[in-house]
Amino acid sequence: MKRPACVTGCLILLTLWIICCLRPPEPYSDGSISEKTQKICGTVCDKYQKNGSTYLLVKNAGSISGNKSEKKHKVKVKLKDGVPSLKSAPSIGSTVTLTGKGMLFPRARNPGNFDLALYEKIYGNDYEIYDTEVCKIREGHGFCIIDERLCLLREKLSDVTDSIYKEEDAGVIKAMLLGDRGSLSEEIRSCYQRAGMSHILCISALHITLLGMGVLKLLKRTGLKRGTVYAISFAFIVLYGRFTGSGVSTIRALITFGLMMTADIAGRTPDILSSMSIAGSVIMLAKPLYVLDAGFILSFTAVSGIGILLPSVNKLFPVRGGLFESLEASAAVTVFMLPATMYFFFKVPLYSILVNLAVIPLLGFLLVSAVCSLGLGTFSYPTAMIAGIPAKLILRLYGYLTDLNDRLPFSMLTPGREELWQAGVYYLLLAAAVYLSGRLLRGRRRWSVGRIRLLFFGILVFAVLILSVRIRPPFCHTTLDVGQGDCHFLEIRDCGTVMIDCGSSDVKNVARYRVTPYVLSRGYDRIDHLFISHSDMDHISGVIEILEDGENTGLSIGSLILPDIEERDENYEKLINIAKSRGIKIMKIREGDRFSIGKADFHCLNPVKDRKYSDINAASVCLFMSIRGSHFSALYTGDVQEEGEEELIKGMKRLIENGSFSGKLSLLKCAHHGSKNSTPEELVSILSPGICFISAGVGNRYGHPHRELLDRLTEAGCRSLITSERGALRMDVMKEKVRINCYLD
Repeated sequence: MKRPACVTGCLILLTLWIICCLRPPEPYSDGSISEKTQKICGTVCDKYQKNGSTYLLVKNAGSISGNKSEKKHKVKVKLKDGVPSLKSAPSIGSTVTLTGKGMLFPRARNPGNFDLALYEKIYGNDYEIYDTEVCKIREGHGFCIIDERLCLLREKLSDVTDSIYKEEDAGVIKAMLLGDRGSLSEEIRSCYQRAGMSHILCISALHITLLGMGVLKLLKRTGLKRGTVYAISFAFIVLYGRFTGSGVSTIRALITFGLMMTADIAGRTPDILSSMSIAGSVIMLAKPLYVLDAGFILSFTAVSGIGILLPSVNKLFPVRGGLFESLEASAAVTVFMLPATMYFFFKVPLYSILVNLAVIPLLGFLLVSAVCSLGLGTFSYPTAMIAGIPAKLILRLYGYLTDLNDRLPFSMLTPGREELWQAGVYYLLLAAAVYLSGRLLRGRRRWSVGRIRLLFFGILVFAVLILSVRIRPPFCHTTLDVGQGDCHFLEIRDCGTVMIDCGSSDVKNVARYRVTPYVLSRGYDRIDHLFISHSDMDHISGVIEILEDGENTGLSIGSLILPDIEERDENYEKLINIAKSRGIKIMKIREGDRFSIGKADFHCLNPVKDRKYSDINAASVCLFMSIRGSHFSALYTGDVQEEGEEELIKGMKRLIENGSFSGKLSLLKCAHHGSKNSTPEELVSILSPGICFISAGVGNRYGHPHRELLDRLTEAGCRSLITSERGALRMDVMKEKVRINCYLD
C-alpha cells in the first residue's frame, strides 16, 4: 500500500468526524452555577491578558462545599480589576482557591453564529468565573516554572512590541509572533480577511517552518555536531509552540517540522501527506474533539491542497519559475480549502491568489525583522527601531494591498454556507479530476495535454457550481434570536432581501455577532430594504451598528424606510443623519402606502398621517404582507399598542372588506415581545393566526412573553414559538406548503 500513514490518518479522521456528527459533544450545561457565587480550588495551567483583563485557566477545579469537593473541571477565570500584570497573578502550576460568580459559555442561537460553548468544549473548558478574588495560593514547581517564564516573557515582548510599533502594526506582530490576537483590531482583522491574508495572523506551519529552518541554518554554521544542531532546533520550536499557546495549528506544525528533520537525518525525502496524516492522528488520538475545530480543519485542508492537488497541477502545467510555481501552489491551496472557507467564513476573497503572491514571499523578511526588533528591544530601543523598519515597510505594503483589494470590483464573493453533502460531492469531483488527469497523462496516445487540461478544468468548474448552488423556497422568513429585541429577515427569491428592525437591549454588538453572520451564511451581503418600526434602541441598535461600521460589518443597505411621524426623538434623527452620510436612500412610510417586492405585496396599516400618538410604541409601523400565488400572509407589528392597535384593527377590517385578507393569518409577529396587554383579544379574533413568532430575551427582566398573552393565543388556536426557548425561528414558504425550523430544536 502506498502511503500507509496517510491512509491510516484519513481513516482515523473520518471515523472521529462521523462519531462527532452522529453524537455531537454537549457543552457543560449545569445552569445551577450561573450568576451564583462559586468557590473553587484547582491548579493554574495558563494565564493571559485580553481587553485589559487578566484571565487564568484552572484545571482540576472542584467546587468547595465544606470539606467536600465535587467533580473536577477546567475553568476559565476572569480576575477582578486591579491586577497590573501577569507577574502579579498566580503563577502557572500553583494551586489556588478562588471565589467569583459562575457563568456558562453561551451557545449559538442563530445559524452562522459562533458557538462559544462548543469552542470551549473542544479545548476542555467547562465554564467561566468572573469578578474573581484569589483567596489562597500554594506555589507550584517542576516544569511549570518553564511555562511561567515563557508566559512572562510573552508579556514582556508584548510591551516591547507596543513601544516599537504603532497600535495597528503592533496588533499584527503580536498575532504573528506571540499568538496574541486579543490586541488585533477588528478593522485590521476584517481587512486581512477580505484580502485573503488572514492566515498570516495565526501561528501556522509557514511561521514554524520559517523560524525553525532559520534557527537550523544558523546552528549549522556554528560547527556543532549534526545531532546537537537538530536537537537544539527542535527544542527551540517546541518551546516556541509552548510560548505561543500551543494552538492546534501550531501543534500540527511542530509535529510536521519534527518529522521533516527526522527525514533529513535519515536521508529521506519527507512526504507531506504522510507527515500531515501522522500529525493529524497524534492530535486526534490525544484530543478527538479537535476534529470539529475550525483551525484544525483549515490547517489540514491547506496542507492537503499542496499534497493532493498541487502535484496534478504541476503535471498539467510543467512550467518552472518562482512566480509561476507560487501561483500554482496558491491556487491549489485556495481551491482545496474552498468548502472550509465557505463553511466557516461564508465569503470568498476573489483575488486572494494574486494577493498572496506578494504577501507570502515577503513574510519571511517580515518575521526576521520583527524577531530582531523584539529581541533587541529588550536591550536597546534605538537599535530595535532600526531593526523594525523592514517590518513596518512590509506591513505598510500589506495595508496598500488590502486597500487595493477593497477598491477592485467583486473583491469579495458571498456564496454563503454550503450543505455538507455539497462539500462531499465537491471533494469527490476533485478526486476524480486528480485521478483521471493522472491516468490520462500516463497514456497520452489517445488524449492530448490540451484535452486533459480542458477535462480537468471542466470537472473543477462543475464542482464549484455544485458547491455554490442554493435551493431556496420562493419566500423565507426568519425571526432572529437577538435577545431582548427584534430582527426579522425576509428572503424573496430572485427579488431581494428585506429586514424589519434590528436591535437588542441586552446583547452588545448584536449586528456583528448575531445578525450579520446569519445573513452572510444565507449568501447575502446586502439588505435591499430595511424597515424601522420605531426608534427604540431594542429595535435599532443593530441598524446603527451596520450604518456606522460600514464595510467592516460585511453588509450594505439599499434603502432605509422609517415611520412618517411628527414625533421624532434623538434616535430617529441619528438614523437619518448616519444614513445620509453613507449615501443610503431614505424613505418614509405611513398608513395607506402599498408596494410590492416580487410576489410579496405589502400594506402599511400604521402610523396614520397627522395622528398624535401617546408614545413612540403606539406609532410603530405595522406591515401586512401576502404572497401572490399562495395562501400565505404575515403581519409585522413592531411594539404597537393602544391607539396604534386601534388603527391596526381598523386596517385589518378594511383588508377583509376589499378582499386583500382572507381572515386567516399564516404568521403573526407578536407585538412588544409578548407583553401582557399587546395583541388584544379583538385583534386575535380578526387575524385568526396559525403561527405566532415572539422575539424575547432569555430571562429578560420584563417577564416577556407574559402568560396572559400566550393563553390568549392558545385559546384562538394559534401556536406560539419563542426565540428565548427555540433560538432563531425560520419559516420557508412554498406554494402549498410551509416548513418551520427552530434552530435550537
